[in-house]
Amino acid sequence: VGRAKSCTGLLGAGGQRLLLALRTQDMAFCNETYTILPLFGETEKEWPNEFRCFLYIVGLFWCFLGVAVISDVFMGAIERITSQKKRVFIKETGRTVTQSVWNDTVANLTLMALGSSAPEILLSMYEIGSNEMYIGDLGSGTIIGSAAFNLLIISAVCVMSIPAGEVRYIQDMSVYCCTASFSIFAYVWLLFVLVVFSPDVVEIWEGILTFLFFPVLIILAFLIDKGYFSSEEEDVEAPSHDNFYGAIPSDVTKEELAEIEQSIREEYNNSLTDEQLIKIMQLRYLGKPSRAYYRHAAIENIVGGKKTGLLAQEVPAGQVSHASNTHDEVVKEKVIEVSHATERYAFLESCQRAKFTLCRTGILDKAVSVQVTTREGTAKSGSDFEAINERVVFARGEKEKTLEVNIIDDVAYEEDEEFYVDISDPKIEDDSSEEIKVRIKEGLEKTTIVIVDDDQPGIIRFQKEQIEVDEQQKDPIRIMVERYNGATGPIGCDFYTEDSSAIAGYDYIEVKGKLAFETSMQTACIEITIKPKGRYERTSSFNVYLAEATGGARFDKNTDGGADCCICNVVIKANKEQQAALDRMASQINWNQHALGYSNWKDQFIDAIFLSPGEPEEEGDEPVPLTPLDWALHIVGIPWKLLFACVPPVDYCQGWACFCCSLIMIGLLTAVVGDMANLVGCTLGINPEITAITFVALGTSLPDTFASQTAAVLDPYADASIGNVTGSNSVNVFLGLGMPWTFAAIYWACVGNDPSDQTVQGWISYMLQKETLVQQNVEAIYNTNGGYPCFVVPAGSLWFNLLVFSLNAGVAIGVLYARRKAFGGELGGPRKWQIVSACFLCGQWLLYVGLSSWAATVKPFN
Repeated sequence: VGRAKSCTGLLGAGGQRLLLALRTQDMAFCNETYTILPLFGETEKEWPNEFRCFLYIVGLFWCFLGVAVISDVFMGAIERITSQKKRVFIKETGRTVTQSVWNDTVANLTLMALGSSAPEILLSMYEIGSNEMYIGDLGSGTIIGSAAFNLLIISAVCVMSIPAGEVRYIQDMSVYCCTASFSIFAYVWLLFVLVVFSPDVVEIWEGILTFLFFPVLIILAFLIDKGYFSSEEEDVEAPSHDNFYGAIPSDVTKEELAEIEQSIREEYNNSLTDEQLIKIMQLRYLGKPSRAYYRHAAIENIVGGKKTGLLAQEVPAGQVSHASNTHDEVVKEKVIEVSHATERYAFLESCQRAKFTLCRTGILDKAVSVQVTTREGTAKSGSDFEAINERVVFARGEKEKTLEVNIIDDVAYEEDEEFYVDISDPKIEDDSSEEIKVRIKEGLEKTTIVIVDDDQPGIIRFQKEQIEVDEQQKDPIRIMVERYNGATGPIGCDFYTEDSSAIAGYDYIEVKGKLAFETSMQTACIEITIKPKGRYERTSSFNVYLAEATGGARFDKNTDGGADCCICNVVIKANKEQQAALDRMASQINWNQHALGYSNWKDQFIDAIFLSPGEPEEEGDEPVPLTPLDWALHIVGIPWKLLFACVPPVDYCQGWACFCCSLIMIGLLTAVVGDMANLVGCTLGINPEITAITFVALGTSLPDTFASQTAAVLDPYADASIGNVTGSNSVNVFLGLGMPWTFAAIYWACVGNDPSDQTVQGWISYMLQKETLVQQNVEAIYNTNGGYPCFVVPAGSLWFNLLVFSLNAGVAIGVLYARRKAFGGELGGPRKWQIVSACFLCGQWLLYVGLSSWAATVKPFN
């Protein structure tokens, strides 16, 4: 403006027009009434614009760092709340078991989604509340922009984070389909609200219905998670494979499955256990799994854990495609082909001999030979199998050859192992002047033989699932762990204690470590010291867990904890002989948890100031050294860390005190972010809608990006990384817009229709500042409502923003589904296709930002 003024005399009318344009633009973007900023009031507006712009951008990203810090505290509180457990008596079995208070699906769609989306939701609510119940420019745009970033950019990052060749797939596909459908429906619904039902106005019923979709989503997802919408016969659909044994179809009947089971049992002389049968069926009918799936999913399915489905695998080695090199074609080309009958076999270790078949196609009136050689994999020659290296001859007319490899059985438990049989160097044995080609069929030049171990390492469980102890007991209590149904080889497991009503450090001494059972060893003992605390009639309890079984052992699925772990509940009872002496100390126990909280609260301030080295990856390793970036981020974030160390730790009120205080902190910080974002747009001359879908959406979504990347690498499934994105995007709309829009619509309906009322006059003045079309649409609703004001939400460019995102969301979910079909999982796969998928998703985000920014600056939209 200053430069325009100085040029006015030289430019004449042109200079005047430039001055008017700049002033108009300045008013468009800088006439906001801020709540907190600028700190120095009107004086700050006189600073050089370039300096202000730099200052505000740095301040905005520093605020985003604060959002990340307090969101982490907030998520810690949510984790504490949702991890609570309770003891439940099961009438059918007469046993008391430990169960989670929160259903995982409900927790993900409520508190977990609120934790990841709290900044966007609170920004939307704060903006309307601080703007006298008028719609603002940042809230709605931030929610839509954040949804686009979450679905497109986070998915792209997670796709690229998986090592080449490995895959991660969404395990709970039924719930994901529900949340994915709602995530698109939510934004299409907003489009209809703003354009179709009541253009440019949100009525009360629309706001309430938008909010009510939130509990509808939770209830529907919960019912799907519990299996109310699936039949017992329904199975997980498996991808097609060119498998020798075929594939089990998704609609297989119980009779057909029984026939498959019986054929396998007869093949092994009816000597298989149920677990061995399941393992052979998986290896035979499922194609080649990836290493991650083999280690994390297959064993869990075998021992009776929650079924993980049949889709976690690498690119199928025998993917069905257009048939080529058929027998007729080979004969016409005068070619002889030799191959394995299938690419994979599975045999029990005790079978003594593994049989495999070679096949020959093409011209049959010639004798041919191939070299057959075994090759070591995880199974080793001499200890697991006897190697062969021989020349195999097909006589004239002979189509198949069955060969054998001797399997060495031992008594030690081992993981399932595999070796390979290669065929090479094909030759025609007959002398012939006829030109005939002989070759190995591509893709079947080797076969994999899996040796399924049949040595039983045993099952681990507690001798007693509940133990009652006297708090005055001087010696440590001994909790016995037993091993049954096998004692082959060394096994072990981790053990640790978990607080319930008893608190570690006050009621008992916390223990954790590893239990080891040597060969033939049947029992082991965990010792725990109970600390007397003067109980009076009251009891407290804690749990002892067994987890992470090693050496092939598994946990008794019929005990508390199921197949994943074992739980022993220890109840500490008061000593009746001491009750009279403890009357004056009856309230002492209630302070124990507060004292522990004080200790942790003090540690929060210590951790906020001092930076500690990273935890070693494995026990015994050196701590991870600190990098200059670690120090830089720590120093920059110290003010935020000290401020948020004032939030109570999760030890108070089962985490609810931390939850509420963190939510208040996020709300206050969101107010600063809103003001700072508006100032950035003001100094850059950017429309607030563009600021919302770029700067603000990026800053509020970055913590989720890093969290999703970590989950994608460490978690064996994709649910924690991208599976929850769609649920979070739905909650953004239903809570972040449904709640404030409902409150605003009710507020304006309650204002009254007295034209002399200042609030009504202000609303009329506000409406008259809008475009002619908006005025006409609002006036129609105004007259229909008997002269009562209504909540005005101009569609402007927002409807186009919603349309572009909805289309991009549908395409992005389609891309992830296509990756699941092609590679066996939404994440990972061949590196080339990882790059292609990530680039396509990022390109979608850039297209969304570009088109939405264009619409925000074009007259017909804005």
